[in-house]
Parts: sequence; C-alpha cells; structure tokens
Amino acid sequence: MAELELHDVINVESYTLSDDPGHVSIRIIDKGESSSILKDIPAEKNLITIAVTQYLSLIKKGGEFTFGIIKNIPSGAGLGGGSSNAATALKMVSELFWREIDNHVTEAALYTGSDVPFFLKGGFAFVEGKGEHVSPIEIHNNSHILLVNNGIHINTGSAYNSLNVGAATCRPPKTDSIDKKTKITEQITTASLWKDIFRNDFESVIFNQYPQIGLIKDKMYKNGAVFAMMSGSGSSVFGVFNDENSAKYCKKTLEMQGDRVYYTKFRQKIN
Repeated sequence: MAELELHDVINVESYTLSDDPGHVSIRIIDKGESSSILKDIPAEKNLITIAVTQYLSLIKKGGEFTFGIIKNIPSGAGLGGGSSNAATALKMVSELFWREIDNHVTEAALYTGSDVPFFLKGGFAFVEGKGEHVSPIEIHNNSHILLVNNGIHINTGSAYNSLNVGAATCRPPKTDSIDKKTKITEQITTASLWKDIFRNDFESVIFNQYPQIGLIKDKMYKNGAVFAMMSGSGSSVFGVFNDENSAKYCKKTLEMQGDRVYYTKFRQKIN
C-alpha cells in the first residue's frame, strides 16, 4: 500500500471527555463547499464514528466529539478516504486522552477496516493477513500520479463476494516471502518495473461489470503512463508518470474526454 499527498482535512471542532463509557456522542459535519460526506453515509455508519466508539469502549472512556471534515478524496473510490479519516480520528482522540498510539488504537483500527491500521503509519508498506500485519518500507519514489474517478461507486463487500475471496482465505505472512519482499522493495522505486510485480485481482471482476473503468486504464497507457492499475476494489484508476509534463499532458487529454482527474504524488513519510 502507498500513501498519497491527496488528502481530506479533519479537525476536532469541539469535545468533552468523560470517564463514563456509556456516555458517547459523535457528530460529523461537512466543512468544505463541495463536501458531501453525510449525503449517503449517516454519521452513525461513518468509519470515524465506528472507530472512535470502539476505541472508547476499549479504554473504558466516554465523551462528546464533533469532527469537521473537508472532503477532497472521492468516496467509494477505492482510495481509502474513509479509512484514513478513521485512523486520523483515532490518533486525535488518543491524544486528547493523553494516550499513546497503543494496542487499543490498533485494535480499534482493525475492527473498523482492514486498511485502517496502515493509515496509522502511512508511507509505503506491505499489508498482509486481514490488515493487522503492516511492514513499513523505507523508500523514496518521486513519481507523478494521476487518479481518475468518474463517480462510479463500488461496494467493497460486493466486490469481494464477486471475487469469491474473503477473510477465510487470508493468511499470515510467510517466512519464505522475505526474499520476494526484498526484491519488490528494490524495484518499487522504478515504476516502469511494476508491470512485472503487481496485479489487482479485482480488475477482472470490476472491468467485466464496468467496462468503462477498464478503458480508463488503457487511456492512461496510451497517454504516457509507465504503469496503470485500478486502486483497490475500484472504481478509481491510477497512472504513474516519470515526469510532471507527461502527467499534466495526460491530465489535460483525459479531462477533455470528460474524465474527472486528480493530480498528486506519493507522500514521503517523515519520521
């Protein structure tokens, strides 16, 4: 998994802390002019609410929290927007209680979603098992990234069901995968090599259901991408470019064809 510079903005607008674990209230409000996080997902089903409620239960605390969000990452796009917000909210609430990022935080993160533990660390990382095994990679990749998301919402659960892959097939990391990880780590700084080492099992399923998403990947390659792939279970497609001019030329071309395009880069983790 790789963290991008494209991000939402989340703040704690107001809060009160309580020693009563039965006293929990969480509000989420849209702050940006184009934000619509509550349009399709009520506050009680938002990943922020699920994560913070679980965390408070684990530490046997309560409180009232109002989170304000400026939404920049498309929802239901396979980009981890909701998961990264949940991870950020967990870090914020733990700090309010003067607690470290401990096992309670990571347990609440995993309870919320398989990719939430990754966002507690960010950067580049191998993520295995059900998301509980996160192995950071200390590398630098300065590629330019285009994301195309035309508003098609993919239900992750339905995607997994179509793929016929679920928790029962997940396995913990194997010791014989160490050499493979080392090789991938060495190659990951050169995006032109990614075709040989990465694949997305969801593509065959999603492209069959939504051929227009597969066409976006083809257009990325035709317009200068050295690597392109669907992100997660979709529906976003990302293209990797070696230089900014190539990325901006492709962005302009795709936008003229009616695609909704975002420019970003990999976020370099600062320790």
